[in-house]
Amino acid sequence: MLGTRVTCRGLGFLYDGEVRSAIHDMNLDIAENDWVAILGASGSGKSTLCQLLCGLLPRSGGGARTGEVLLDGMDPAAAPIADVADAVGVLFQDPDAQLVQGIVEDEAAFGPENMRVPPAEIEERVVQSLAAVGLLHRRTDPVRSLSGGQRQRTALAAVLALRPRLFVFDDACASLDAAAQANFLQLCHKLQAEGRTLVTASGRFDDAARAAGRVIVLDGGTVVLDGPPEELLHCCKEQLVQLGLLPRPAGEAASAAAGDKPVPATTPPHPAARHAELPVPAGSATAAVSHAGKPVPAGSVHSAEFHAVGARLSAVSPLLQIDSLTFAYPGGRVALRDIDAKIDPGDWVLLTGENGSGKTTLSRLIMGLLPAPAGSIRWQGEDTKGMAVYRRAELIGYVFQQPEYMFTAPNVWEELIYSLHGGMSAKKRPELTAGQQQRARFLLEMAGLTDRLQMSPYLLSQGEKRLLSIISQLMLERPLYILDEPTSGMDYAAIDKVTELCRYVIGEGSAILMITHDPELMKRHAASCIHLRSGKMSVQPSR
Repeated sequence: MLGTRVTCRGLGFLYDGEVRSAIHDMNLDIAENDWVAILGASGSGKSTLCQLLCGLLPRSGGGARTGEVLLDGMDPAAAPIADVADAVGVLFQDPDAQLVQGIVEDEAAFGPENMRVPPAEIEERVVQSLAAVGLLHRRTDPVRSLSGGQRQRTALAAVLALRPRLFVFDDACASLDAAAQANFLQLCHKLQAEGRTLVTASGRFDDAARAAGRVIVLDGGTVVLDGPPEELLHCCKEQLVQLGLLPRPAGEAASAAAGDKPVPATTPPHPAARHAELPVPAGSATAAVSHAGKPVPAGSVHSAEFHAVGARLSAVSPLLQIDSLTFAYPGGRVALRDIDAKIDPGDWVLLTGENGSGKTTLSRLIMGLLPAPAGSIRWQGEDTKGMAVYRRAELIGYVFQQPEYMFTAPNVWEELIYSLHGGMSAKKRPELTAGQQQRARFLLEMAGLTDRLQMSPYLLSQGEKRLLSIISQLMLERPLYILDEPTSGMDYAAIDKVTELCRYVIGEGSAILMITHDPELMKRHAASCIHLRSGKMSVQPSR
C-alpha cells in the first residue's frame, strides 16, 4: 500500500510566547488511501495541524507539542528527516517559503536529489511533476519571473517529485485560477487512485472538500464536525455558515452589502472633522513615507486634499488613465499588450485573469516598480514616467499578494501605525493625534484584530495576516488602493471583513483596484471588471 496511516492522540500545541493553545485535545485517525479535507476559519488551527503532521512543528518552528502524532507508527517530530520525507510531503500556504532554487526545474529536482534518487529517475520525476501542474514549458525559467499562482504550482511540483505516501496540501488552491484549481482536483483524484493518502486544508467548503471522502471541521483548535461532505452540507449547513466556511445565503449577503450590518463600536468622526484633526506640517509623523522609510519632502499634499483634487478633476481627467500600454520583460517575453483602462475617484475595479496573464505586472507598472513606457500611464493627467516611486507610494496604497513581504514591525500595533512615523523610534516620534488613534481602533475592530495587538504579525493566521496588511495601508488615506489577491485562502467571514473595509474607504472617496481570483464574491460590489487573458484585456460591467 502506498498510503500512510495517520494517528493523533490527545494532540495539542502551544506556540512560544502564547497563552492559548493553537491545537488542543485532538484525536484523529486517517486511514491509508483516505482523502480528508480539514476545514476551518482563520486561526482555527489548520496550518498548525498540517505542520505537526509533517514534523515541521515543533522540530523547526519551536513551541511545545503535547500528545502524539504517528505516521505508520513513526513520530515525524523525532524520526530522521529522510524517513519523514519518504512518508509525507507538504505544500505550505505561502509557496515562497519552500522555494529554495532559482530555476523551475531545479525546484522540482531539489527533493529527489537530496533523497539520492538516481539521475535518470530524477529527470523522469521532474518532467512528470512539471507536466502535472502545467509548467513543463517553463522548466528553464527563473522562479522570480513566475506569477504567484505559477510559483504555487512550482512548489506543488516539487512536492509531487518526492512521491511521498501522504500528501498534505495547505490551501493549495489559494492563488490558483479556475482552470488550475480544476487541474488540482484531477491531480488529487489521480494520487488517491494510486493508493496515496491526502489531506487538503482550506478556509472554505470548496470543491476539494466536496470531492474528499471525509471532512473534518476545526474551530478554536479542536474538532467540531467530522463526516462525509454531503452529510455535513445536509445537516450542518447553518453551523458551516456561522463558522465562515460557507457563504451567507443570497438574501443575507445582499442585506450586508446594502449596509444592514452592525457597524463597529468604535466609529470614526465625520470625514470633515477627521480631516480637520489631521493637519500635516512638513516632516510630521502623519506625513506619508517613502519606500525607504523617510518622510516625504515638504510640500507634499495631504491625502484629504488628494481626494478633493480628484473629485474636482474627475470631470476633466480620470484619477488613473492607462493608454495603449504594452510591456515586455527583459528577454522579450511580452506580458501586456495594448491595455486601455481608467479609474475615477470612488471606483471599485476588479482585475481578473488566469495565472500569468499579467495582473501583478500591471499593478507593478502603476506603482512604478516596473518601468512603464512614456505616456502610457497618467495620474490625474500627469505622465507617471518621471514620477518618483515615493510620490506614488503617497498617492497609492499597495497591498502585496504575500502579506509577509510588507511586515516590518515586531507586533500588530506597531505594524498598523508604521506608515504614520516611517520607522522612527518610539522616543523620537510624536504622539498619535486623537483622529489617528480613533482610525486605528476602528480599523482594528473592523479587521477583528483588537486582541492581537502585541502578537508578532508572523504568528497570525494567514487570513489575519492579510487583514493586517490591508488596514496598515488604510491608516493613511490615499486616493487609490491596489489590493493584490486580498481574499486568497480566506474563509467567508474574513472575506466579509475585507469587503466592509473596501466599502468604507470607497465611502471616503478613494478608489480600489482589486486583483482577484474570487470575482464571483466581489462583482456585486465593484463598478467594473478588467479581465486579462495572455496579456490582452476586455472590460465588462461587474453587475
